[in-house]
Amino acid sequence: MIHILVYYAVALATCWFAFRHGGLPERIVAAAFLLAAIVSSMVAFSVRPAFRSVDGALLSVDVVLLGGLIAVAMFANRFWPIWISALHLLAIAVHGVRAYDPTLVPWMYAAAISKIAYPMLAVLIVGTERHRRRRSSQGCDPDWSPSASSVAKSPR
Repeated sequence: MIHILVYYAVALATCWFAFRHGGLPERIVAAAFLLAAIVSSMVAFSVRPAFRSVDGALLSVDVVLLGGLIAVAMFANRFWPIWISALHLLAIAVHGVRAYDPTLVPWMYAAAISKIAYPMLAVLIVGTERHRRRRSSQGCDPDWSPSASSVAKSPR
């Protein structure tokens, strides 16, 4: 149980940093992380997964989060969302490994899907810090790529 509290403390500190110093992409990803953590906790506390098989509800939360991360990666004027999306895709792949090989030890499955979150938080910190530095040295750091804004403004 202590490892869950440690994760929540690290996630809250990371997301606070992203909300305080980040641009819109950093804030969206931080909000998505917090929302996914809350929903995953609600699912975990209501179902009490034993990690003996793939939990469809937790997998659903991960798939929805991946969709949001990919959307940010497609339109943000940043490179780090691609790394976070790739790391989260690894977490989803671990669900696939568990579905493919039911003899996978449950604690290994649980550890694999939970430990990938720490590098994702680290990438968010690095991305937020780089945004903060670019904004202070250059005066601005556009949130979205020019192609994203032209797609949004194109006539129908």
